[in-house]
Amino acid sequence: MLTGSHELIRDINTQSVIRTIIVNGAISRASIATKLGLTKATVSAIVQVLLDRDIILETGSDDTKKGRKPILLQLNKNCGYVIAIDLGDNSINLMTANIMGENCHLTQFSLPSSGEDLVSYLTQYIDNAICSLPDSRYGLLGISLGIHGVVHHNKIIFLPYSSYKDIDFVSILEEKYKVPVVMENEANLSVLGEWAHCHNTNEMIYISVHSGIGIGIIMRNQLVKGKNGYAGEFGHTIIEIDGRPCPCGNLGCLEQYASERALFSDLSRELGFPVDVRTFGELYRQENPRALQAVRRFIKYMAIGINNLLNTFNPDIIVLNSSLNMYHPSLCEDIMAELHNTMKQYCHLVPSALQDTSILLGGIYMIRERFLYPNQI
Repeated sequence: MLTGSHELIRDINTQSVIRTIIVNGAISRASIATKLGLTKATVSAIVQVLLDRDIILETGSDDTKKGRKPILLQLNKNCGYVIAIDLGDNSINLMTANIMGENCHLTQFSLPSSGEDLVSYLTQYIDNAICSLPDSRYGLLGISLGIHGVVHHNKIIFLPYSSYKDIDFVSILEEKYKVPVVMENEANLSVLGEWAHCHNTNEMIYISVHSGIGIGIIMRNQLVKGKNGYAGEFGHTIIEIDGRPCPCGNLGCLEQYASERALFSDLSRELGFPVDVRTFGELYRQENPRALQAVRRFIKYMAIGINNLLNTFNPDIIVLNSSLNMYHPSLCEDIMAELHNTMKQYCHLVPSALQDTSILLGGIYMIRERFLYPNQI
């Protein structure tokens, strides 16, 4: 039997009612009471508070053959809006959306030439985004910021390929906009976005391949970040003894061989001209031998890394986000074919359904959780 203060029990019951409404889409008071084992009076009291706060809405009625048709309840998705930002190495993606990641608008713009101008540049686009938000009860609920490095307690701890490590984004943006600002590692946000929107599982790993290689980890329906935020630094696992130097201080890290940065750098050196993702796509479509060889190297190294993940975490599903999927659709199948671990039969490797928008949708999910369940923070 659950015991505790009246306030604690009320908060827990309220959270359970909201989650039940979100999961079911539209549900009656009586059905909520049945699912949660609460009295109808308790559910009705909680529902009335949520209706008064515009968190939920009454919508239509259930199709029943007998008696009075019960009124259905659903989340008020447009009660407030979120701004989610992916602060990459070469560009910035900014999305506005309601609390369920719908009614979204995406903007992409380049980084300024000087890191000193980054904050003013960023706030200019945030200002424009706020002006475009539809009217709502709660307006802007918060801002999420995805960082391609290690983040702990809203602070950047390690940022290997960018120059803005010392900028206190959270304090600056909270002071200016008077809303919560959440900063998180991009792979952690990505796994939350993919998990919340695409996959019904409680054990999941998301591999993000960009300038580095990171993983987001969901275990028992919880995001795993580690003591200091370093959990998931998959790219800094060593696969070559005394190999290439890495900014982390080690030699032979995975991301020095299988990240997009490493792959395109190797190709540029071999071909004698700069190669980026677009150039690589053209070379691959032309069946350039060097480009084909680069993909085979990627598959080889990624298979080694995924083998280690299987042995360490034993997840239900691994999601891979790499631009190589665009040009090599069988990438995941070919990586699995390189695996000889008997554990691979218990895990699915699939390409990301959301690709880089998973970072933004994961940020929206985090702000939504803070808004709907503030006492969990």
